[in-house]
Amino acid sequence: MKKRIAIGTSNFKEIIDENSLYIDKTLFIKELIDDASKALCFLRPRRFGKTLNLSMLDYYFNIKYKDNNLFNGLKIMEQGEKYLREMNKYPIISLSFKSLKCNSYSEFINEYKEMIWKLYEDYLFLLDSDKISKDYKNLFQEYYYKKNDNLMDAISNLMIMLKCYYNKEVIVLLDEYDAPILYAYENGYYDEIITFINQLFETTFKDNNNLEKGIIIGIIGMTFGDIFGGANNIDFYNLTDSKFSEYFGFTESEVDEVLEEYKLSSKDIKKYYNGYLFGDLKIYNPWDILNYLDDELHILKSYWTETGNVELLRKLVFRVNDNSTILNNFHELLETGKLEHITLDLFMDLKGLKTRKNTIWTLFMLNGYLTPIKFVTNPNDATLIIPNLEIRENLQSLPINWMAEIGICVNFAEIFKVGNIRNFKSSFEIIVRKGFSYYNVPKRQKGENFYHSFIMALLYGSTNRIFDIKYNYEPGEGRYDLVLKPNNNSSSNSYIIVFKTSSSLRLSKEIKNSFKEIEKLNYQESLKEYNVTLIEIAYIGKKFKIETKKITSN
Repeated sequence: MKKRIAIGTSNFKEIIDENSLYIDKTLFIKELIDDASKALCFLRPRRFGKTLNLSMLDYYFNIKYKDNNLFNGLKIMEQGEKYLREMNKYPIISLSFKSLKCNSYSEFINEYKEMIWKLYEDYLFLLDSDKISKDYKNLFQEYYYKKNDNLMDAISNLMIMLKCYYNKEVIVLLDEYDAPILYAYENGYYDEIITFINQLFETTFKDNNNLEKGIIIGIIGMTFGDIFGGANNIDFYNLTDSKFSEYFGFTESEVDEVLEEYKLSSKDIKKYYNGYLFGDLKIYNPWDILNYLDDELHILKSYWTETGNVELLRKLVFRVNDNSTILNNFHELLETGKLEHITLDLFMDLKGLKTRKNTIWTLFMLNGYLTPIKFVTNPNDATLIIPNLEIRENLQSLPINWMAEIGICVNFAEIFKVGNIRNFKSSFEIIVRKGFSYYNVPKRQKGENFYHSFIMALLYGSTNRIFDIKYNYEPGEGRYDLVLKPNNNSSSNSYIIVFKTSSSLRLSKEIKNSFKEIEKLNYQESLKEYNVTLIEIAYIGKKFKIETKKITSN
Protein backbone atom coordinates (compact mmCIF):
# COMPACT_ATOMS: atom_id res chain seq x y z
CA MET A 1 0.00 0.00 0.00
CA LYS A 2 1.35 3.40 -0.98
CA LYS A 3 2.15 5.65 1.95
CA ARG A 4 0.59 9.09 2.24
CA ILE A 5 2.75 12.08 1.37
CA ALA A 6 3.12 14.66 4.14
CA ILE A 7 3.51 17.83 2.06
CA GLY A 8 4.96 20.73 4.05
CA THR A 9 5.43 18.70 7.22
CA SER A 10 8.81 19.20 8.88
CA ASN A 11 7.96 17.48 12.16
CA PHE A 12 9.68 14.10 12.31
CA LYS A 13 7.31 12.67 14.91
CA GLU A 14 4.24 13.60 12.91
CA ILE A 15 5.58 11.90 9.78
CA ILE A 16 6.48 8.69 11.65
CA ASP A 17 3.30 8.57 13.75
CA GLU A 18 1.08 8.97 10.68
CA ASN A 19 3.10 6.39 8.72
CA SER A 20 3.80 8.93 5.96
CA LEU A 21 6.49 8.39 3.36
CA TYR A 22 9.89 9.00 4.92
CA ILE A 23 13.21 8.72 3.09
CA ASP A 24 15.47 7.41 5.83
CA LYS A 25 18.17 9.97 6.67
CA THR A 26 18.90 8.71 10.19
CA LEU A 27 22.51 7.81 9.39
CA PHE A 28 23.04 11.56 9.60
CA ILE A 29 22.83 10.99 13.37
CA LYS A 30 25.65 8.45 13.24
CA GLU A 31 27.94 10.76 11.27
CA LEU A 32 27.30 13.64 13.68
CA ILE A 33 28.15 11.46 16.67
CA ASP A 34 31.35 10.33 14.96
CA ASP A 35 32.32 13.88 14.04
CA ALA A 36 34.56 15.57 16.63
CA SER A 37 33.45 19.12 15.76
CA LYS A 38 31.67 21.11 18.43
CA ALA A 39 29.70 23.22 15.94
CA LEU A 40 28.69 22.44 12.36
CA CYS A 41 26.87 24.60 9.84
CA PHE A 42 25.08 23.07 6.85
CA LEU A 43 24.21 25.27 3.87
CA ARG A 44 21.54 24.04 1.45
CA PRO A 45 18.74 25.59 -0.65
CA ARG A 46 15.27 25.95 0.80
CA ARG A 47 13.02 22.90 1.07
CA PHE A 48 15.85 20.39 0.82
CA GLY A 49 15.04 18.73 4.15
CA LYS A 50 17.03 20.94 6.52
CA THR A 51 14.26 21.61 9.04
CA LEU A 52 13.08 17.99 9.00
CA ASN A 53 16.63 16.86 9.77
CA LEU A 54 16.80 19.21 12.76
CA SER A 55 13.48 17.81 13.99
CA MET A 56 14.87 14.28 13.62
CA LEU A 57 17.94 15.23 15.67
CA ASP A 58 15.75 16.78 18.33
CA TYR A 59 13.67 13.62 18.77
CA TYR A 60 16.75 11.41 18.82
CA PHE A 61 18.93 13.35 21.26
CA ASN A 62 16.42 15.24 23.43
CA ILE A 63 16.21 13.96 26.98
CA LYS A 64 12.56 14.98 27.27
CA TYR A 65 11.58 12.36 24.64
CA LYS A 66 13.20 9.51 26.56
CA ASP A 67 12.10 5.97 25.61
CA ASN A 68 10.32 7.04 22.43
CA ASN A 69 9.98 4.42 19.70
CA LEU A 70 10.03 6.74 16.71
CA PHE A 71 13.23 5.28 15.29
CA ASN A 72 12.19 1.62 15.33
CA GLY A 73 12.98 0.06 11.97
CA LEU A 74 15.17 2.94 10.83
CA LYS A 75 18.83 2.63 9.88
CA ILE A 76 20.28 4.28 13.00
CA MET A 77 18.92 1.47 15.19
CA GLU A 78 21.18 -1.04 13.41
CA GLN A 79 24.44 0.82 14.05
CA GLY A 80 25.34 -0.56 17.44
CA GLU A 81 25.38 0.29 21.13
CA LYS A 82 27.74 3.28 20.75
CA TYR A 83 25.00 5.23 18.98
CA LEU A 84 22.03 3.91 20.92
CA ARG A 85 23.65 5.14 24.14
CA GLU A 86 23.36 8.70 22.84
CA MET A 87 19.61 8.47 22.32
CA ASN A 88 17.55 10.89 24.43
CA LYS A 89 20.56 11.75 26.54
CA TYR A 90 20.90 15.54 26.22
CA PRO A 91 18.98 18.73 26.96
CA ILE A 92 18.31 20.55 23.72
CA ILE A 93 17.72 24.18 22.80
CA SER A 94 15.95 24.32 19.46
CA LEU A 95 15.56 27.68 17.74
CA SER A 96 14.50 29.02 14.37
CA PHE A 97 15.28 32.51 13.08
CA LYS A 98 12.70 32.09 10.32
CA SER A 99 10.33 34.60 11.90
CA LEU A 100 13.03 37.25 12.45
CA LYS A 101 12.52 38.81 9.01
CA CYS A 102 12.14 42.41 10.08
CA ASN A 103 12.01 45.80 8.39
CA SER A 104 14.23 47.52 10.97
CA TYR A 105 16.78 46.70 13.64
CA SER A 106 14.47 47.84 16.45
CA GLU A 107 11.77 45.51 15.13
CA PHE A 108 14.32 42.69 15.05
CA ILE A 109 15.29 43.29 18.71
CA ASN A 110 11.63 43.21 19.77
CA GLU A 111 11.00 40.00 17.84
CA TYR A 112 14.13 38.41 19.28
CA LYS A 113 13.01 39.30 22.81
CA GLU A 114 9.69 37.59 22.08
CA MET A 115 11.53 34.50 20.85
CA ILE A 116 13.67 34.40 24.03
CA TRP A 117 10.53 34.72 26.15
CA LYS A 118 8.97 31.72 24.42
CA LEU A 119 12.19 29.76 24.80
CA TYR A 120 12.41 30.42 28.53
CA GLU A 121 8.73 29.61 28.95
CA ASP A 122 9.53 26.01 27.99
CA TYR A 123 11.88 25.75 30.98
CA LEU A 124 9.85 27.31 33.79
CA PHE A 125 10.46 24.14 35.82
CA LEU A 126 14.01 25.38 36.42
CA LEU A 127 12.63 28.00 38.81
CA ASP A 128 11.38 25.22 41.10
CA SER A 129 14.66 23.32 41.19
CA ASP A 130 17.15 23.58 44.02
CA LYS A 131 19.88 22.75 41.47
CA ILE A 132 19.63 26.30 40.12
CA SER A 133 21.18 29.06 42.19
CA LYS A 134 19.21 32.09 43.35
CA ASP A 135 21.24 34.40 41.10
CA TYR A 136 20.44 32.35 38.00
CA LYS A 137 16.79 32.13 38.96
CA ASN A 138 16.73 35.92 39.13
CA LEU A 139 18.44 36.04 35.74
CA PHE A 140 15.88 33.58 34.36
CA GLN A 141 13.03 35.84 35.49
CA GLU A 142 14.68 38.90 33.95
CA TYR A 143 14.74 37.23 30.55
CA TYR A 144 11.29 35.77 30.98
CA TYR A 145 9.78 39.14 31.83
CA LYS A 146 11.84 40.87 29.10
CA LYS A 147 13.71 43.08 31.54
CA ASN A 148 17.23 42.03 30.53
CA ASP A 149 18.59 43.65 27.37
CA ASN A 150 21.77 41.57 27.31
CA LEU A 151 20.20 39.42 24.61
CA MET A 152 23.44 37.99 23.23
CA ASP A 153 23.92 35.99 26.46
CA ALA A 154 20.33 34.78 26.81
CA ILE A 155 20.99 31.41 25.18
CA SER A 156 24.37 30.77 26.82
CA ASN A 157 22.91 31.60 30.26
CA LEU A 158 20.06 29.17 29.70
CA MET A 159 22.65 26.54 28.73
CA ILE A 160 24.36 27.04 32.08
CA MET A 161 21.09 26.43 33.91
CA LEU A 162 20.25 23.34 31.83
CA LYS A 163 23.71 21.92 32.49
CA CYS A 164 23.21 22.43 36.23
CA TYR A 165 19.79 20.75 36.15
CA TYR A 166 20.59 17.74 33.94
CA ASN A 167 24.31 17.48 34.59
CA LYS A 168 24.71 17.08 30.82
CA GLU A 169 26.04 19.42 28.14
CA VAL A 170 23.48 21.01 25.83
CA ILE A 171 22.85 20.48 22.12
CA VAL A 172 21.83 23.66 20.27
CA LEU A 173 19.83 23.35 17.04
CA LEU A 174 19.52 26.59 15.06
CA ASP A 175 17.41 26.75 11.90
CA GLU A 176 17.55 29.51 9.23
CA TYR A 177 20.29 31.49 10.94
CA ASP A 178 20.69 33.67 7.84
CA ALA A 179 17.04 34.72 7.40
CA PRO A 180 17.37 37.96 9.45
CA ILE A 181 20.70 38.77 7.73
CA LEU A 182 19.15 38.75 4.26
CA TYR A 183 16.27 40.94 5.43
CA ALA A 184 18.70 43.29 7.14
CA TYR A 185 20.66 43.63 3.90
CA GLU A 186 17.52 44.55 1.97
CA ASN A 187 16.25 46.94 4.65
CA GLY A 188 19.39 48.88 5.54
CA TYR A 189 20.56 47.53 8.91
CA TYR A 190 23.05 44.92 7.75
CA ASP A 191 25.95 46.14 9.93
CA GLU A 192 23.86 46.08 13.11
CA ILE A 193 22.57 42.56 12.53
CA ILE A 194 26.04 41.25 11.71
CA THR A 195 27.40 42.67 14.97
CA PHE A 196 24.52 41.18 16.96
CA ILE A 197 24.74 37.68 15.50
CA ASN A 198 28.52 37.69 15.68
CA GLN A 199 28.34 38.24 19.44
CA LEU A 200 25.50 35.76 19.81
CA PHE A 201 27.48 33.04 18.05
CA GLU A 202 30.59 33.78 20.06
CA THR A 203 28.82 33.31 23.40
CA THR A 204 26.88 30.26 22.22
CA PHE A 205 29.33 28.26 20.11
CA LYS A 206 32.86 29.34 20.98
CA ASP A 207 34.69 27.94 24.02
CA ASN A 208 31.36 27.17 25.69
CA ASN A 209 31.93 24.38 28.20
CA ASN A 210 28.18 23.76 28.35
CA LEU A 211 27.91 22.94 24.64
CA GLU A 212 27.78 19.31 23.56
CA LYS A 213 27.25 20.13 19.90
CA GLY A 214 25.79 22.94 17.83
CA ILE A 215 24.00 22.29 14.52
CA ILE A 216 23.35 25.40 12.44
CA ILE A 217 21.30 25.44 9.26
CA GLY A 218 21.09 28.07 6.55
CA ILE A 219 21.36 28.83 2.85
CA ILE A 220 24.33 31.18 2.53
CA GLY A 221 27.67 31.38 4.31
CA MET A 222 29.09 34.68 5.53
CA THR A 223 32.70 35.78 5.69
CA PHE A 224 34.48 34.91 8.92
CA GLY A 225 35.44 38.56 9.24
CA ASP A 226 31.81 39.60 9.22
CA ILE A 227 29.74 37.14 11.17
CA PHE A 228 31.83 34.22 12.35
CA GLY A 229 34.90 36.10 13.48
CA GLY A 230 33.82 35.50 17.05
CA ALA A 231 32.97 31.84 16.47
CA ASN A 232 35.64 30.65 14.08
CA ASN A 233 35.43 27.09 15.40
CA ILE A 234 32.34 26.37 13.29
CA ASP A 235 32.86 23.76 10.55
CA PHE A 236 30.96 24.62 7.38
CA TYR A 237 29.55 22.13 4.90
CA ASN A 238 28.70 23.86 1.66
CA LEU A 239 27.18 22.60 -1.58
CA THR A 240 30.67 21.84 -2.83
CA ASP A 241 31.54 19.53 0.09
CA SER A 242 31.02 15.76 -0.24
CA LYS A 243 30.78 14.96 3.47
CA PHE A 244 27.13 14.82 4.65
CA SER A 245 25.96 15.48 1.05
CA GLU A 246 23.48 12.57 0.94
CA TYR A 247 21.44 13.83 3.89
CA PHE A 248 19.89 16.88 2.22
CA GLY A 249 17.71 16.17 -0.80
CA PHE A 250 17.07 12.76 -2.36
CA THR A 251 19.77 10.66 -3.97
CA GLU A 252 19.17 8.93 -7.29
CA SER A 253 18.88 5.51 -5.68
CA GLU A 254 16.35 6.82 -3.15
CA VAL A 255 14.22 8.31 -5.94
CA ASP A 256 14.42 5.15 -8.04
CA GLU A 257 13.28 3.09 -5.08
CA VAL A 258 10.26 5.22 -4.27
CA LEU A 259 9.26 5.55 -7.94
CA GLU A 260 9.33 1.77 -8.25
CA GLU A 261 7.05 1.56 -5.22
CA TYR A 262 4.64 3.99 -6.91
CA LYS A 263 5.08 2.26 -10.29
CA LEU A 264 6.26 5.43 -12.03
CA SER A 265 8.99 6.04 -14.59
CA SER A 266 12.01 8.16 -13.71
CA LYS A 267 12.89 9.25 -17.26
CA ASP A 268 11.11 12.62 -17.42
CA ILE A 269 11.51 13.24 -13.70
CA LYS A 270 15.28 13.29 -14.08
CA LYS A 271 15.09 16.01 -16.70
CA TYR A 272 12.74 18.12 -14.63
CA TYR A 273 13.93 17.76 -11.03
CA ASN A 274 17.39 16.18 -11.04
CA GLY A 275 20.74 17.78 -11.79
CA TYR A 276 21.91 19.20 -8.48
CA LEU A 277 25.46 18.33 -7.49
CA PHE A 278 26.23 18.36 -3.77
CA GLY A 279 29.92 17.58 -3.46
CA ASP A 280 30.29 14.69 -5.90
CA LEU A 281 26.75 13.33 -5.49
CA LYS A 282 23.75 13.87 -7.81
CA ILE A 283 20.73 15.08 -5.85
CA TYR A 284 17.02 15.47 -6.63
CA ASN A 285 14.89 18.30 -5.30
CA PRO A 286 12.84 16.59 -2.54
CA TRP A 287 10.00 19.13 -2.57
CA ASP A 288 9.39 18.48 -6.26
CA ILE A 289 9.52 14.70 -5.89
CA LEU A 290 7.07 14.64 -2.96
CA ASN A 291 4.62 16.96 -4.70
CA TYR A 292 4.87 14.96 -7.92
CA LEU A 293 4.08 11.77 -6.02
CA ASP A 294 1.21 13.45 -4.20
CA ASP A 295 -0.37 14.73 -7.42
CA GLU A 296 -3.01 12.20 -8.50
CA LEU A 297 -2.20 12.85 -12.17
CA HIS A 298 1.57 12.99 -11.52
CA ILE A 299 2.00 16.17 -13.53
CA LEU A 300 5.50 17.50 -14.10
CA LYS A 301 5.39 21.15 -13.13
CA SER A 302 7.26 23.76 -11.12
CA TYR A 303 6.36 22.82 -7.57
CA TRP A 304 9.54 24.13 -5.94
CA THR A 305 9.96 27.43 -7.79
CA GLU A 306 6.33 28.35 -7.12
CA THR A 307 7.02 28.43 -3.37
CA GLY A 308 10.05 30.75 -3.43
CA ASN A 309 10.67 34.48 -3.57
CA VAL A 310 13.38 35.40 -6.09
CA GLU A 311 12.99 39.16 -5.67
CA LEU A 312 16.56 39.66 -4.48
CA LEU A 313 17.99 37.56 -7.31
CA ARG A 314 15.87 39.46 -9.85
CA LYS A 315 17.05 42.79 -8.47
CA LEU A 316 20.65 41.72 -8.70
CA VAL A 317 20.33 41.00 -12.42
CA PHE A 318 18.03 43.82 -13.50
CA ARG A 319 18.55 46.63 -11.03
CA VAL A 320 22.27 46.78 -10.42
CA ASN A 321 23.68 50.02 -11.80
CA ASP A 322 25.88 49.72 -14.88
CA ASN A 323 25.73 45.94 -14.82
CA SER A 324 26.25 45.11 -18.49
CA THR A 325 28.62 42.31 -17.45
CA ILE A 326 26.00 40.71 -15.22
CA LEU A 327 23.30 41.04 -17.89
CA ASN A 328 25.68 39.59 -20.43
CA ASN A 329 26.35 36.65 -18.10
CA PHE A 330 22.62 36.20 -17.62
CA HIS A 331 21.74 35.91 -21.30
CA GLU A 332 24.83 33.73 -21.82
CA LEU A 333 23.38 31.49 -19.12
CA LEU A 334 20.00 31.33 -20.85
CA GLU A 335 21.61 30.70 -24.24
CA THR A 336 24.19 28.07 -23.27
CA GLY A 337 22.87 26.81 -19.93
CA LYS A 338 26.17 27.47 -18.18
CA LEU A 339 28.63 30.04 -16.84
CA GLU A 340 32.32 29.22 -17.01
CA HIS A 341 35.33 30.43 -15.01
CA ILE A 342 33.31 31.54 -11.99
CA THR A 343 35.12 32.16 -8.72
CA LEU A 344 32.80 30.80 -6.03
CA ASP A 345 32.36 33.31 -3.21
CA LEU A 346 31.32 30.66 -0.68
CA PHE A 347 31.70 32.93 2.36
CA MET A 348 30.31 36.17 1.12
CA ASP A 349 29.97 39.72 2.25
CA LEU A 350 26.55 40.82 1.05
CA LYS A 351 27.89 44.33 0.57
CA GLY A 352 29.66 43.01 -2.51
CA LEU A 353 26.48 41.84 -4.21
CA LYS A 354 26.07 44.99 -6.29
CA THR A 355 29.60 45.04 -7.62
CA ARG A 356 30.99 41.49 -7.67
CA LYS A 357 29.54 39.19 -10.32
CA ASN A 358 31.00 36.11 -8.62
CA THR A 359 29.07 36.89 -5.44
CA ILE A 360 25.86 37.16 -7.43
CA TRP A 361 26.27 33.84 -9.25
CA THR A 362 27.37 32.10 -6.06
CA LEU A 363 24.16 33.35 -4.44
CA PHE A 364 22.19 31.86 -7.35
CA MET A 365 23.97 28.55 -6.71
CA LEU A 366 23.41 28.53 -2.95
CA ASN A 367 19.71 29.29 -3.49
CA GLY A 368 19.33 26.29 -5.81
CA TYR A 369 19.11 28.05 -9.20
CA LEU A 370 22.55 26.95 -10.43
CA THR A 371 24.78 24.01 -9.62
CA PRO A 372 28.38 23.00 -10.34
CA ILE A 373 28.77 20.88 -13.47
CA LYS A 374 31.28 18.64 -11.70
CA PHE A 375 32.89 18.15 -8.32
CA VAL A 376 34.54 21.45 -7.42
CA THR A 377 38.26 20.97 -6.83
CA ASN A 378 39.12 24.60 -7.56
CA PRO A 379 36.53 27.16 -6.36
CA ASN A 380 38.42 29.86 -8.29
CA ASP A 381 37.53 28.28 -11.63
CA ALA A 382 34.13 26.61 -11.48
CA THR A 383 31.51 26.02 -14.15
CA LEU A 384 27.90 26.55 -13.04
CA ILE A 385 24.95 25.14 -14.98
CA ILE A 386 21.15 25.31 -14.86
CA PRO A 387 20.33 22.03 -13.08
CA ASN A 388 17.03 21.09 -14.74
CA LEU A 389 14.01 22.14 -16.80
CA GLU A 390 12.09 23.53 -13.82
CA ILE A 391 14.87 26.00 -13.02
CA ARG A 392 15.40 26.92 -16.67
CA GLU A 393 11.73 27.89 -17.01
CA ASN A 394 11.93 29.93 -13.84
CA LEU A 395 15.07 31.81 -14.91
CA GLN A 396 13.50 32.57 -18.27
CA SER A 397 10.58 34.19 -16.47
CA LEU A 398 12.76 36.59 -14.43
CA PRO A 399 12.76 39.34 -17.10
CA ILE A 400 8.98 39.20 -17.48
CA ASN A 401 8.51 39.40 -13.72
CA TRP A 402 10.92 42.33 -13.54
CA MET A 403 8.97 44.22 -16.22
CA ALA A 404 5.70 43.56 -14.39
CA GLU A 405 7.28 44.79 -11.15
CA ILE A 406 8.02 48.22 -12.66
CA GLY A 407 4.69 48.42 -14.47
CA ILE A 408 5.65 47.26 -17.96
CA CYS A 409 3.31 44.76 -19.59
CA VAL A 410 4.78 43.74 -22.94
CA ASN A 411 4.14 40.47 -24.77
CA PHE A 412 7.15 40.27 -27.06
CA ALA A 413 6.15 36.79 -28.17
CA GLU A 414 2.86 38.01 -29.66
CA ILE A 415 4.43 41.17 -31.06
CA PHE A 416 7.03 39.28 -33.05
CA LYS A 417 4.76 36.39 -33.94
CA VAL A 418 2.29 38.64 -35.79
CA GLY A 419 4.92 41.13 -36.97
CA ASN A 420 3.58 44.19 -35.15
CA ILE A 421 6.72 46.31 -35.42
CA ARG A 422 4.97 49.53 -34.47
CA ASN A 423 4.04 47.93 -31.16
CA PHE A 424 7.65 46.81 -30.68
CA LYS A 425 8.88 50.39 -31.09
CA SER A 426 6.43 51.80 -28.58
CA SER A 427 7.11 48.96 -26.12
CA PHE A 428 10.86 49.45 -26.40
CA GLU A 429 10.42 53.15 -25.67
CA ILE A 430 8.48 52.32 -22.49
CA ILE A 431 11.16 49.87 -21.38
CA VAL A 432 13.94 52.41 -21.86
CA ARG A 433 11.99 55.17 -20.16
CA LYS A 434 10.89 53.11 -17.15
CA GLY A 435 13.45 50.35 -16.95
CA PHE A 436 16.66 52.18 -17.74
CA SER A 437 15.99 54.70 -14.99
CA TYR A 438 17.75 52.21 -12.69
CA TYR A 439 20.95 52.29 -14.73
CA ASN A 440 23.73 54.59 -15.77
CA VAL A 441 23.90 53.52 -19.41
CA PRO A 442 27.52 53.67 -20.56
CA LYS A 443 28.54 55.07 -23.92
CA ARG A 444 30.49 53.60 -26.84
CA GLN A 445 31.30 49.87 -26.77
CA LYS A 446 30.20 49.22 -23.19
CA GLY A 447 26.88 50.87 -24.01
CA GLU A 448 26.39 48.57 -26.97
CA ASN A 449 27.01 45.58 -24.70
CA PHE A 450 24.51 46.97 -22.21
CA TYR A 451 21.69 47.35 -24.76
CA HIS A 452 22.54 44.02 -26.29
CA SER A 453 22.52 42.20 -22.93
CA PHE A 454 19.42 43.94 -21.63
CA ILE A 455 17.25 43.23 -24.67
CA MET A 456 18.62 39.71 -25.01
CA ALA A 457 17.56 38.90 -21.46
CA LEU A 458 14.06 40.33 -22.02
CA LEU A 459 13.59 38.48 -25.29
CA TYR A 460 14.63 35.18 -23.82
CA GLY A 461 12.10 35.50 -21.07
CA SER A 462 9.14 36.15 -23.37
CA THR A 463 9.80 34.65 -26.81
CA ASN A 464 11.95 31.57 -26.30
CA ARG A 465 9.06 29.14 -26.82
CA ILE A 466 8.16 30.66 -30.20
CA PHE A 467 11.54 31.80 -31.49
CA ASP A 468 15.00 30.36 -31.49
CA ILE A 469 17.17 33.27 -30.31
CA LYS A 470 20.79 33.57 -31.34
CA TYR A 471 23.25 36.29 -30.46
CA ASN A 472 26.51 37.29 -32.17
CA TYR A 473 25.15 35.16 -35.00
CA GLU A 474 27.12 34.53 -38.23
CA PRO A 475 24.72 32.90 -40.72
CA GLY A 476 26.38 34.03 -43.93
CA GLU A 477 29.00 36.61 -44.65
CA GLY A 478 27.92 38.92 -41.87
CA ARG A 479 27.43 38.99 -38.13
CA TYR A 480 24.27 40.19 -36.37
CA ASP A 481 23.70 40.97 -32.73
CA LEU A 482 20.43 39.05 -32.42
CA VAL A 483 18.50 36.76 -34.74
CA LEU A 484 14.98 35.51 -33.97
CA LYS A 485 14.10 32.45 -36.02
CA PRO A 486 10.71 30.71 -35.52
CA ASN A 487 10.62 27.38 -33.75
CA ASN A 488 8.70 24.61 -35.55
CA ASN A 489 6.99 27.00 -38.01
CA SER A 490 5.39 28.87 -35.10
CA SER A 491 5.49 32.08 -37.16
CA SER A 492 6.22 33.18 -40.73
CA ASN A 493 8.25 36.13 -39.44
CA SER A 494 11.92 36.26 -38.52
CA TYR A 495 14.04 39.16 -37.31
CA ILE A 496 17.56 40.48 -37.40
CA ILE A 497 18.28 42.97 -34.61
CA VAL A 498 21.40 45.10 -34.72
CA PHE A 499 22.63 47.61 -32.10
CA LYS A 500 24.80 50.54 -33.07
CA THR A 501 26.55 53.03 -30.83
CA SER A 502 26.19 56.58 -32.08
CA SER A 503 28.94 59.13 -31.65
CA SER A 504 26.42 61.97 -31.82
CA LEU A 505 22.71 62.59 -31.71
CA ARG A 506 22.46 62.06 -35.48
CA LEU A 507 21.00 58.64 -34.92
CA SER A 508 19.22 58.39 -38.30
CA LYS A 509 22.50 58.70 -40.17
CA GLU A 510 23.96 55.79 -38.19
CA ILE A 511 20.98 53.65 -39.11
CA LYS A 512 21.03 54.43 -42.84
CA ASN A 513 24.69 53.52 -43.10
CA SER A 514 24.07 50.29 -41.23
CA PHE A 515 21.19 49.28 -43.51
CA LYS A 516 23.43 49.62 -46.54
CA GLU A 517 26.06 47.40 -44.95
CA ILE A 518 23.65 44.69 -43.85
CA GLU A 519 21.84 44.40 -47.17
CA LYS A 520 25.12 43.38 -48.79
CA LEU A 521 25.43 40.41 -46.46
CA ASN A 522 24.27 36.91 -47.26
CA TYR A 523 21.53 36.80 -44.60
CA GLN A 524 19.33 34.53 -46.80
CA GLU A 525 21.43 31.53 -45.92
CA SER A 526 19.38 30.64 -42.86
CA LEU A 527 16.29 32.87 -43.04
CA LYS A 528 15.16 32.52 -46.66
CA GLU A 529 11.99 30.62 -45.66
CA TYR A 530 10.62 33.57 -43.68
CA ASN A 531 9.53 37.17 -43.92
CA VAL A 532 12.63 38.92 -42.60
CA THR A 533 12.51 42.25 -40.80
CA LEU A 534 15.69 44.11 -40.02
CA ILE A 535 15.50 46.10 -36.77
CA GLU A 536 18.25 48.64 -36.23
CA ILE A 537 18.63 50.32 -32.85
CA ALA A 538 21.03 53.25 -32.75
CA TYR A 539 21.63 55.04 -29.46
CA ILE A 540 23.78 57.29 -27.38
CA GLY A 541 23.27 56.80 -23.64
CA LYS A 542 19.51 56.61 -23.03
CA LYS A 543 18.67 58.39 -26.28
CA PHE A 544 17.86 56.01 -29.10
CA LYS A 545 16.14 55.65 -32.45
CA ILE A 546 14.66 52.53 -34.02
CA GLU A 547 14.30 51.96 -37.75
CA THR A 548 12.95 48.83 -39.39
CA LYS A 549 13.07 47.48 -42.89
CA LYS A 550 11.42 44.43 -44.42
CA ILE A 551 13.81 42.45 -46.54
CA THR A 552 12.48 40.41 -49.43
CA SER A 553 13.88 36.89 -49.39
CA ASN A 554 15.33 35.55 -52.63
